[in-house]
Amino acid sequence: MSRPLISIVVPAYNVVEYLSDAIESVISQWDNDWELIIVNDGAVDGAYSLLEEYKLKINSDRFVVIHKDNEGLVAARNSGVESARGEYLVFLDGDDFFVPKRLNLIKFCLKEHSPDCLIIDFNYYDDDGGGFYANSMHKRLEPRKLLLVSDNTVAAVYENAQVYLWKHIFRKSIFKKCPAPEGRHYEDISTIPSLVSECQTVFYLPAKVVYYRQRVGSIMKVKNQKNILDLSSSLNMVTDNLKKSKLSMSKELALQHSIFALKVFTWACGDTLSNKSLSPRELYPVFVNNFNYTNLVNLDDLKYGMKDDMKTWRKFYMFYNYPSSFYLAFYLRHHFNRAYKLLNKLRNFIFHLSN
Repeated sequence: MSRPLISIVVPAYNVVEYLSDAIESVISQWDNDWELIIVNDGAVDGAYSLLEEYKLKINSDRFVVIHKDNEGLVAARNSGVESARGEYLVFLDGDDFFVPKRLNLIKFCLKEHSPDCLIIDFNYYDDDGGGFYANSMHKRLEPRKLLLVSDNTVAAVYENAQVYLWKHIFRKSIFKKCPAPEGRHYEDISTIPSLVSECQTVFYLPAKVVYYRQRVGSIMKVKNQKNILDLSSSLNMVTDNLKKSKLSMSKELALQHSIFALKVFTWACGDTLSNKSLSPRELYPVFVNNFNYTNLVNLDDLKYGMKDDMKTWRKFYMFYNYPSSFYLAFYLRHHFNRAYKLLNKLRNFIFHLSN
């Protein structure tokens, strides 16, 4: 049994209506350098039968199915990694799929350049309309060139807020150095910067390889308290690692990390505003504490770093400095929506007066 170069790990939980798209997008373009590992994370939607049918249909040792009890996304990924025989790991969520005729580009880059990490691009796929639209490309990474990893390389990971595991193809030996915390969401944010730091080389391939499905019911769309708290604290583990190496951390890395921390703060506040059942007064101190811990620069430098996104800076400035504006926004949104819109205009007005 020859060893494949690349293992694709697909965790699947209650996404049976999309799973065939993921599987077919692989087997329609793979060869002997690939293996596909599907981890059924205790799904109760018919995935077991579907996967057993595929096992019979494909009949190959390069198509592996793992059925396990439900323990969450990270545990499912880890089960797949333990079974993977490939030198490199590619991850794909069970509701996403690959663009046709693109896997060969990945294989060519890995064989030709042997990077520790290959970074790819993707298209968003609108599940409602069936259309797709492109994401923003990296501006801080030189494309199609083997790059030595530096602080600037790690800083580029935060660009466009696209900290997704399936955008990053790591050597298996490196991936196992930074295990993600199990039982938490937004685990990619918690680990990818640290994983890239473990690499010696990266290669950026600006090709749209993955269709990232946008659908109701995905983890990113569920705004409950657990998800919001996991989001708010998602950078804490990365910050721990950065602070341990504080003497060698560049100003650019500290700034980009802190910009991302600011965005996490505003996302957590925004997600809280969307859920009437939550308590903003209970959650807000947690958001502030997490931001204060993960922010590594002074606020003046942070404001300058946000000069190209002043809308997000204004939202952060008001909610961070005036918590009553956050509480009022929550109340008005769920009781007087028109007044809530006026508050947004007032927030921008006050910001301009104070600056």
